[in-house]
Amino acid sequence: MNTFHLSCFLAVAEYLNFTQAAQQLHVTHPAVSQQIQSLEKELGVELIHRENRRFTVTPTGQYFYSHCKAILGQVEDLIRETKRLGQD
Repeated sequence: MNTFHLSCFLAVAEYLNFTQAAQQLHVTHPAVSQQIQSLEKELGVELIHRENRRFTVTPTGQYFYSHCKAILGQVEDLIRETKRLGQD
């Protein structure tokens, strides 16, 4: 699992749309889909329930989303603070 997996899942869960998530991430729709599938396979759980051309975030996905958002926020803070300290 890496931060790109988390970013893809976060974008899909926020937009509830793979195409819009892909546009925000500047990648293709299939790339986002592959990242989500890879993440689900690694975790061994369904984060997004797919049915025909629609999907919903599962309860497990909602739990993962809330923690994912916090973790990515901490990563952004870490990067920002590290850069600031390096410039002082």
